[in-house]
Formats: sequence, C-alpha cells, structure tokens
Amino acid sequence: MFTWNELVAMGLINTFKDPELVIYFMSILKPMRRDYIEEEAREWHQSLRITQEERWKRIADLSKRRKFHQMNASVPITCKLPFDGGMWRNSCLLLKSIHYFREGFLKCRREFSENLEDYKKEMSYCQKIHTVNLILGDTTISQNFRYQWSREDIREALEDFILFEETDNAYDPELQVRLEEEKPFVIVEKLRINGDLKPIMDIIG
Repeated sequence: MFTWNELVAMGLINTFKDPELVIYFMSILKPMRRDYIEEEAREWHQSLRITQEERWKRIADLSKRRKFHQMNASVPITCKLPFDGGMWRNSCLLLKSIHYFREGFLKCRREFSENLEDYKKEMSYCQKIHTVNLILGDTTISQNFRYQWSREDIREALEDFILFEETDNAYDPELQVRLEEEKPFVIVEKLRINGDLKPIMDIIG
C-alpha cells in the first residue's frame, strides 16, 4: 500500500515530468493536507465531548434526587467517577464503532451518477459519524437506513474488510489487486421514498 505522499508524488511526476516541480508542489500540499486532517480530527473529538460542568451538574441533580443507582451502576470499580452506567455502555459502544471509520469501508455515491467508479468516493468524518450512528441506532430511521441488512451483516462485512486489509499480498501484486476489488464496503446513497429523499445503505462485495 502506498502512502498519501507517495500516491500524490507519483501523480504529479506523471503530469509534470519534473522532480523539482514535484518537490515544490509537495511542500505546499503536505501542510494543507495536515491542516485538513487535524481539523477533521478536532471536529470528531469535539462531537463526543460534554463539558465537565455539564457532567457534574447531572451528577449533582441525580444525587439531589437520591438516584444513586444511576450515578455508577454497572461501572467497573477501577473507573473514575463521575461515570454512570449509561455512560459506560455508551463508551463500550463507541470503542466498537471506531472500527467502522477505517478508510475505505464507508463510501457514498456521487449525486446524479450511475458510474460504479463513483463508489470510491470516501465519506468525510461528518458523514461517517452520521452513518455509524444510523448503523448502530435502534430508531425507525436507523432501521429504514439499514434496509434489508442487519447490524450483524454489517459487522461481518467490516470483519471481512479488516481481514482483506491485514492480508499481506506484497509478494503477489496480481492477488493484491484482485483482493482490493473484492474487499466489501458500505455504500450510502439517497433514494426517493414517498416523495422524500432518504439515505439508504447497501453492502458491496
């Protein structure tokens, strides 16, 4: 697998045929990409946070109402409080959901396109957060989004995707290309249902 820098450099050298120009443009592009990735990472982490003030306010309210069982139910003894049972279950779910953010697993079709190559459009982190919430959700919206697929089907597709990713095929480039094409992934597109555009997922591969 090539790194982002290597892929961009090879693309530039094919275009400009001049190593000095490639070095010049890479010196501009690398900081821009780093800033973009850092901003996406910052947005992702901020979406998970609540302030310490909000957390203590909730704990104080539960204590005032003498609902102590909701303050620390089912939390491991080594876990620092304030951390209630719901927060612990959510953290476990979060740790499991992180695997869905692997590059290449969640994709979306470009609008107004029927070209299969457009399956390769990678989602932004905002889109991935929204998609993973729908995949793991229990609401009617989540059920409609998953369509005929169960959460177990999606989890198995993810496990197969990870297996393909972790298989070392460096010794056989042809096998590597074939496995890359057979690697399963989730595609999300919008379909018109009862007059409204609704997001629907499908598993490819």
